[in-house]
Amino acid sequence: MTQDVGRGRLALIAGGGIGGLSAAASLARLGFRVKIFEQADDFREVGAGIQVGPNGVRAIKNLGLLPQVSEFTWLPPALVMRDAFDASDICRIPLDDRFRQRFQEPYAVIHRADLLGVLLQACRENPQIELFTSSRLAQVDELDERVRITLEDGRRIDGDLLIGADGLRSVVRQTIIGDGAPRPPRYVVYRGVVERHRVPDALWEPEVVMWTGPDADFVHYPLRRGELFNLVVTFKSPIDLDPFDIAGSYDDMRAPYESFHPTVRTLLEMVPVERKWLVTDRAPMHGWSQGHATLIGDAAHPMLQYMAQGACQAIEDVAQLVDELRAQPDDLPAALNTYAGKRYHRTARVQFSARQMIELCQVSGALADLRAKYFRERSAEQLHDGLAWLYSPLAGERFA
Repeated sequence: MTQDVGRGRLALIAGGGIGGLSAAASLARLGFRVKIFEQADDFREVGAGIQVGPNGVRAIKNLGLLPQVSEFTWLPPALVMRDAFDASDICRIPLDDRFRQRFQEPYAVIHRADLLGVLLQACRENPQIELFTSSRLAQVDELDERVRITLEDGRRIDGDLLIGADGLRSVVRQTIIGDGAPRPPRYVVYRGVVERHRVPDALWEPEVVMWTGPDADFVHYPLRRGELFNLVVTFKSPIDLDPFDIAGSYDDMRAPYESFHPTVRTLLEMVPVERKWLVTDRAPMHGWSQGHATLIGDAAHPMLQYMAQGACQAIEDVAQLVDELRAQPDDLPAALNTYAGKRYHRTARVQFSARQMIELCQVSGALADLRAKYFRERSAEQLHDGLAWLYSPLAGERFA
């Protein structure tokens, strides 16, 4: 990757999560000096495991960090959708040699903290990258040929390029798009990671398993080479929720699962309840770039977790952004606009697909029966066909 593109230029990044750190590492390789501003007092990921499809593995490889990341991954043999009441498998997508040969990369799972740790180490080891914590963005101003950010503590920094990687409630997004707060959350999530020895042998499984029931599901899979076990509870609330009310309780978590299979109820006992996540998204929106500023990841296209693509799409954003900066090094605004235009349709499809998938997962009655019939009539090849638009090496503008 040539370093001429960014030579003498300063890139500012709002947000030090997976997307922000990926962007920093990539822009430094282009020769940019980079300053990352994280609002928290440390660079860390809350939550638990994330799933990384072949497109995400490919994007991590593009960062040059796949060997380091692979040290922490688990490669599940299948994706399983399971009936929450009788424990029968509704759908089993094999992630075997056929899958890998078709999509040219495996399907992996990794702890968020492990992925963030690899990215953070890469940034800390690069002398062109400076990392700042407790630095909350307050304002963005477009200058003649540059962009200025103002932090809540009054600091002002001018740069040649600003990347908003500041998440669902992005300050940079409001400067560029100005669409206000996201829609109120309706989905409640509890997450936890336990050590392998705490899980009874009869309940431990190597696959990514989702138990599906009416308005609720429960997911589990191994992490960190099988040393850990990831547990995720998701259920739909009948009312809009206060996005800042994150105090959890066991009664709140347990109620939607009273009629689920005993295996689920046993594993629920291991999930911490001190806090909950209230999950929402935004409708797809074009026009992520304006002047010398652009958006990546959840700031651009926040999505529900049901396509397991949040981190994957953020790192794909970075790959496309780097391509456009290399193609138009003398016109940064044009490069940013081209990047946003090429990413819009693909990320919009993932956002819509995630909304459809949660409805598919949490149905009941006749719809659940139809779902089971549909999937049980599909061959492994047909199931893989349904994922080709997302996982294929030729899927998306970046990899065409």
